Amino acid sequence: MRICAVVLLLAASARPAMAAKTVTVGQFEDLLDKLHGKSDNRVAEEFSDLELTERVSPARLAKWEADFPGTKAHEALIKLVDLAAFLNPPAADVLPIPAPDSDTQERMLALAAAYVKTTITRLPNFFATRQTTHFEDTPSQQAVTGQPGAGGSILRAMRTLSIAINSTEYKSLHSTGSSTTTVTYRDGYEVHDGNTVKDGNRDKPSMGLTTVGEFGPILSVVLGDAMRSEVDWQRWEKGAGDPVAVFRYAVPAEQSNYTVGVPVGDKIERVYPGYHGEIAIDPATGAILRLSLVAEMPPPYEAMQTAMLVEYAPVVIGDQSYICPARGVAFSRTPVTHPAASQPGSAANMQTHLNHVTFTQYHVFRADARIVPDAGGKGDAPAAPSSTPPPPAGAASGDQGR
Repeated sequence: MRICAVVLLLAASARPAMAAKTVTVGQFEDLLDKLHGKSDNRVAEEFSDLELTERVSPARLAKWEADFPGTKAHEALIKLVDLAAFLNPPAADVLPIPAPDSDTQERMLALAAAYVKTTITRLPNFFATRQTTHFEDTPSQQAVTGQPGAGGSILRAMRTLSIAINSTEYKSLHSTGSSTTTVTYRDGYEVHDGNTVKDGNRDKPSMGLTTVGEFGPILSVVLGDAMRSEVDWQRWEKGAGDPVAVFRYAVPAEQSNYTVGVPVGDKIERVYPGYHGEIAIDPATGAILRLSLVAEMPPPYEAMQTAMLVEYAPVVIGDQSYICPARGVAFSRTPVTHPAASQPGSAANMQTHLNHVTFTQYHVFRADARIVPDAGGKGDAPAAPSSTPPPPAGAASGDQGR
């Protein structure tokens, strides 16, 4: 099984954004103390020119979201936090506990492998709400470039994005809307509802790096690749309760089951890059609490950057608790080229896409039976199964993206 991600490449010129002011998590919390009681617009404005230098824990993010619930402040906050999702945590979140010996590390990894092997069978049939907020920056000019045959496809993509050709306006990373869909987990497979409800930009496709498979396939594929490659101890981190064991892994291209699909003309070219990242494990149970993946794209796509992260947390489904996805981040940064790039002295810039994903409202997927009379009113018809909500359209998939 391969994990697949599709990245859309646009041909355009982009003006670099103004340099942001870098802040640590501690410095940002000091700023938040001063912003309590300020207007939503004021808070969002204060966040807009900042850049975090450290990753934010789920507990901190939840507190910040509760303290600043305004729509604009919330969008600015999750963008700020998601862009720092692949950095190291603050020093205060790293526990000064000696590293476990090699035998203990092997036992923890074996527990994680066993957990992943059985995690799909542990999960009941359920449905959940997946909400995605998409961010992107807008290049300052647009034009169609590239090899013959590719221009029409790129032009259609730019029109879909509603970016005006030859526009001179640059817009930094900003929200372009959100979408909500139902994800059903049934008989060991993740199924996405074909009827997606979108807020704003109804006809606008989700761009950049998109993901599915957070409920099992991603864990089995990445951990399987990592265990056949290189896994090293990283650190102990603060968790919601007990300390969390963090390992770093690196998978070479020849061992990779991670696929990046790059549109070339009217076709998708499949690239199998190496990748690396971190796996955060509950040392007592082997449950995976965080997984990050950063691709190492080969030539001629080495300038592309793609990364994803999924955080898992306990969720009550029915009357039992399970470890399920809570938050996801999908990031892509791709070269965008000025129409005159073929001339000496021209250079490529980059365009960023960022998806913030949350999983909420988990419910057991139950089948009900009822008796209905036949058409002639003679007796009762056989019991007919029904379900709430109706099973979503679409085939089960183990891919990570499309």
